[in-house]
Amino acid sequence: MLGSMANADMVSFFADPNSTTNGTPTGVSLNGTVEYSYTSGSVGQVVFSMTNTTSSSIGGFLTGMVFNIDSIDSGASATLSSTSDSDFKDTGAEAANPFGTYDAGAALKSNWTGGGNPSKGIGVGISSVFTFTVNASDAASLSAMSFIGDGSDIALRFRGLNNDGSDKLQVTTEDPALNVVPLPTSVWAGGAMLGLGLGLRRLRK
Repeated sequence: MLGSMANADMVSFFADPNSTTNGTPTGVSLNGTVEYSYTSGSVGQVVFSMTNTTSSSIGGFLTGMVFNIDSIDSGASATLSSTSDSDFKDTGAEAANPFGTYDAGAALKSNWTGGGNPSKGIGVGISSVFTFTVNASDAASLSAMSFIGDGSDIALRFRGLNNDGSDKLQVTTEDPALNVVPLPTSVWAGGAMLGLGLGLRRLRK
């Protein structure tokens, strides 16, 4: 138990709107964390906690998530051991076109692309937890980032948007909501000069 706790770590991630396979972003969004802990031998545990943060005006359900394992073991695998949403089933290795084939995951009817009625998925404002048992020869050296990588190691599937649309995205560790467009240098310079002018006026008074 002490070894497991010593090797546990957690990383936050977000749906990356720039990775959408649609022509323009649909507006779906998701916040999540991935937590990895080493158990013993070649076994570890990874827990994905996710919340569908999409606006109700856009709607949509998360109906599938798959991930890769950045391991030196080419046979590394992960099996869904528990979930807070029983409609999601283990996918095993799963094709998530156009992103490629992933090592493991969970989806409605074990189908990342389809899976039947999307309303069975994770709706707006709803959170779910997925726990996987990991088997890899280097399980002791894996970390939460081993399941995110550069963001392309996780693929998300949204369906049933209010406009009957759908989306496929990967993730990022940077919150898209915090991305602020910087002001042009000329604006900063103008502001600085204005501040300097006001300061001089105060001194003259």
